[in-house]
Amino acid sequence: MKVYQNIFLKNYLWFKIGGKASLVIDIPSKEDLIETLHFIKENKIQNIFVLGEGSNLLFRDELFDGAILHFTEPNPSSIKLVEDETIECFAGESLDSVIRFAFDNNLVGLEWAGGLPGTVGAAVRGNVGAFGGEIKDTFQKAHGFRLLTDENYEELSLDNSEMEFAYRTSRVKREKLIVVSSLFKLKKGDKEEVEKAKEVYYANINYRNEKHPLEYPNCGSVFKNISKPDEVEKVISVWPDIKSLVDTKWHGKVSMGYIIDRLGLKGFRVGNAQVSEKHQNFIINLGEATSHDVKKIITTIEKKVQDTFGFTPEVEIEIV
Repeated sequence: MKVYQNIFLKNYLWFKIGGKASLVIDIPSKEDLIETLHFIKENKIQNIFVLGEGSNLLFRDELFDGAILHFTEPNPSSIKLVEDETIECFAGESLDSVIRFAFDNNLVGLEWAGGLPGTVGAAVRGNVGAFGGEIKDTFQKAHGFRLLTDENYEELSLDNSEMEFAYRTSRVKREKLIVVSSLFKLKKGDKEEVEKAKEVYYANINYRNEKHPLEYPNCGSVFKNISKPDEVEKVISVWPDIKSLVDTKWHGKVSMGYIIDRLGLKGFRVGNAQVSEKHQNFIINLGEATSHDVKKIITTIEKKVQDTFGFTPEVEIEIV
């Protein structure tokens, strides 16, 4: 456990936006987390936030008066096989490290997440997904902690059904729990199956490099794709020509990137924040953008969608 004071959060976040935090605490192991929880209790710290790689976060420009619990990759790696097809790992491990470990042990099932940034803890917390796959598909169990009102804590374990996974959320996110480790049940593959899985993995990485504006600081997809059946139908009723895309390409959803583009907001800019011209569900930081700039863009998109379809799209990034 390492404690840092008055640290600029923009140095920890993909977006490169964010004011100072009173405390940032690096946590590379369960033991460090327990030590941190004792530290929080002793110092009566009530405002905390759990941070991984910071790839899907927008922090305010003002001071965060509390403690940032920064989960980092352990050294040596914590990833291990607990059964022939089950992987266990610390929450600070990168999801990509877990995928590569799986390939090394002839396991498949996570290849859809190729190139998806973030830690295991964040992936479980937000039920991350891409290309039709979601973390819930292979998740087996998580161990973690719940902080109590008197700065005490309790340890708990949650299996797949207890996690109450939904689109880009879970019980961890809703109840502000802290994941410390997770188990994933994968599938043993023969040589051909593993090679096919690797092809998917590298193809998805290449897709992200080609289609996403990774040359600029960003926070990934800003909005959730439209998935509620009634909202999907509202979009189709206004734009009936997209029904085939919904049924095939978008897995029953409507792409928010497509919506933002078709509503004429590609390249829309406030200050030094801009809707990406490469992928319209990304907002990019052109240099020294503020959270206020980004929030104004988000509000503009929300209003345009509301005026056009009669509902407000749900933000996927976490705004703190």
